[in-house]
Amino acid sequence: MKVKVREKKLKNGELSLFLDFWPPILHPIKKTKTRREFLKLRIFAKPKNTLERQHNKETKALAEQIRAKRQLALQAGN
Repeated sequence: MKVKVREKKLKNGELSLFLDFWPPILHPIKKTKTRREFLKLRIFAKPKNTLERQHNKETKALAEQIRAKRQLALQAGN
């Protein structure tokens, strides 16, 4: 079971972060197989200043923490 953090480019120039599961997992609500979980986290595609770079760094760290929790939960069988 693998879980990766991936980015999707949005129309407004930002990047949306999501988790990519392989093999697909069962969605807890819809009861269908899914490979993605969107985190509702966004980062700047081209940060212009140190504030935007810091935002990207912190947001990516948060996404990595969520990824690690999901990975552990899947390995535990939840």
